[in-house]
Amino acid sequence: MVVAIVQFWRRVSRARPARLAAVVSIGVAVVAALLYWRAVGPSPSVGASPSLAGSPTAVPTRISEPLPTLSSMPVTSPTAPNEILDVPASVRRNVSLPAGAQVDTFHLVADSDWLVMGITFGDSPTTEALYAANLQTGALRKIRDASAFYSVPLDISVAGSQAAWADSTCASSWPSPMPTEQAHPLPQVRCSSWRVVLTDLETGASRVVNQGTNPDVIHDPLSQDIAVPIVPTVALGEDTLAYTTGDLTHGIELKMLTLSSGTTRTLPLGGPLEEMRWAGQDLAWVEDADFHAAGTGPEAGAYANPYYLGSKLMVLPQGAAAPRQIAEGAYWLDADTGEITWDTGGNEVWTVPAPYCQAGPIGYESNSGPFISGGWLGWAGTWRETPFLVLGPRDAAPRVVPEGLALSGGWLILGSRQGQPTGYLMSPTNLDVVRLSDLK
Repeated sequence: MVVAIVQFWRRVSRARPARLAAVVSIGVAVVAALLYWRAVGPSPSVGASPSLAGSPTAVPTRISEPLPTLSSMPVTSPTAPNEILDVPASVRRNVSLPAGAQVDTFHLVADSDWLVMGITFGDSPTTEALYAANLQTGALRKIRDASAFYSVPLDISVAGSQAAWADSTCASSWPSPMPTEQAHPLPQVRCSSWRVVLTDLETGASRVVNQGTNPDVIHDPLSQDIAVPIVPTVALGEDTLAYTTGDLTHGIELKMLTLSSGTTRTLPLGGPLEEMRWAGQDLAWVEDADFHAAGTGPEAGAYANPYYLGSKLMVLPQGAAAPRQIAEGAYWLDADTGEITWDTGGNEVWTVPAPYCQAGPIGYESNSGPFISGGWLGWAGTWRETPFLVLGPRDAAPRVVPEGLALSGGWLILGSRQGQPTGYLMSPTNLDVVRLSDLK
């Protein structure tokens, strides 16, 4: 049995390495429950993100510039041979891990000299802590204690020697009667409050930037017809912490806190944000769109909570007064200086460089969200074997990295994949990192 922490609030997360299912064990009762199933991709009318406006029922802000044209290349064949990327031992650096640690591959984020990761242990598999490893000195620091439902977020943002995330205080209750081998319902999760946390990785000191209570709940037709709470989305840049606040009644807002001066800029949004990333000094996000009120729904029946059926990829260039729409139906967002990459649900990876006026000709087959860093593009390939593929700045075709897990902050992250059943979370017990600048 593969055991994983319950990830319950972000519908469109950076669900690495693929659309997956996992089972959960809590207390003395070992219960098989469907954890999370990422749809193969939205239909033309179904996405999972927002657009710019005021309240959910307001008319979105009109974008005068046309959407960029997406021109795809033929996808790679699952049977086509790919060259193996040689990663010699001389350029690998081993990452210090606590004894008995298992790494959650949802949470692997690096920048500069630091790697932040989610860690679970075999004797307490349903709780997860956050650790920061200094990739130069080998120092290891716990930056967040383990807890099952005072929960580690799906997205963690790292910039320089700082990290940011949003916590939710939640409680769960299991259905009665308990699940059986034939029926695997999810536990009922109720979240009462949230907080945005900023941590200094050098000292371990943390501060709460903002906090709130009683987040709204929205229905998610793409995630097993369950309700999820609205909690902040966070992205930490060089000197700016961006995060969302608000609710469906008063509207969702984007806060941009300048850390050096303490000043905050506020922008209205048309809905909750699923993902948010800095592309250098530009800010990109995936925003929920196509709002539907509670009590409405498809032919199968009405939903008890309001819900969204669309998504938009938005970019706020440095110094701009308002964001620009780049694509529709986007999710699995990643970004690096001057470049943004995402998935649109058709098993294709797209990328667009600054000034984001037209999409680059990338259309490779993938079954997980893409990674982009230092001019390198990475993604998982065919579903059954999930090889990790990378496309370097000078590569004519993608290459396979058998141990590849992620690209982040100028690093290629490697970890063991042996012994993991297809479709379940990988939990490496050993990590290596390689500077992308050291690869050929």
